[in-house]
Amino acid sequence: MRSGFGRWVLQHRGARVGLIAGLLPLPLTGVLSAAIVVTVAVAKGWREAVFDAVAAMLVLAIVTAIAGGMWSQIAISGVSTWSVAILLGTVTGVYGSLTLALQALLVIALVGLVVFLLVVGDTIGFWEGVLSNFAEQMSELGMQFSEPDALLQLAPTMSGLVGASVVSSSMIALIIGAWWASGSGGPAFRQMFVQIRLGYVLGAVAVLAGVGTFFLPGETAGNALLVLSVGFVFQGLAVVHWLVSARGLPWVVLVPVYLPFFMGASISVMALFLLASVGFVDNWYNLRRAGSNVR
Repeated sequence: MRSGFGRWVLQHRGARVGLIAGLLPLPLTGVLSAAIVVTVAVAKGWREAVFDAVAAMLVLAIVTAIAGGMWSQIAISGVSTWSVAILLGTVTGVYGSLTLALQALLVIALVGLVVFLLVVGDTIGFWEGVLSNFAEQMSELGMQFSEPDALLQLAPTMSGLVGASVVSSSMIALIIGAWWASGSGGPAFRQMFVQIRLGYVLGAVAVLAGVGTFFLPGETAGNALLVLSVGFVFQGLAVVHWLVSARGLPWVVLVPVYLPFFMGASISVMALFLLASVGFVDNWYNLRRAGSNVR
């Protein structure tokens, strides 16, 4: 699929613009829209990716005008999703590094948390209002929460949850896009993926954030740690894939690693915690020893 779809989408601009535009508003497919933009940015550069994104935006504008939809929401979604995809794809294509792209993404996310705090001020009150409105909208649709107050308890960590969600979806799009591009002019994907590492600076920030959750007021430190934990999850996955490659194990042994993500929220959270722990340990003690062959 890598060389086939990646080559095809890079050779057919009209089709890829249609896919970029068509996949963005659909449920669960916005990541694939961003992944195609990443593919173009990695293999052809940021100018081609910007051209495709602008063309896709024009397509969406025309379709939305005809259908009478909410253009402002689609425009905001497109600009935010595709601009991040272009940035990450360009960094990966120019420097041949998923590590640098992930580091840049995490720095942007952390800066975003700080800016959001400075602009909003009372972030807990802000998210309580958002969650209350959400509960009311669900109630109007006939969906009642058994414990509405439990939903409001998420308010202190909502900034971190939203940031972690953005980082996760952006990284998934980057990984898929870099994978597609690797067979069509982009850098080798496998080598980039197994070398993912946050580095000592972000590792130190994570340690400080962890300590800050015990001694600093508010939830800023905890939200920052939540965002950084996503980066360690991807580093943990890189360690696991490196181990499989270095040992020459069949790919089927990776099934137990990804299967928990389809087995419910509690099991998924446990799997994410374990992967983040592996990534954090590797960041300081290098579980991937130099000199081992990666196939």
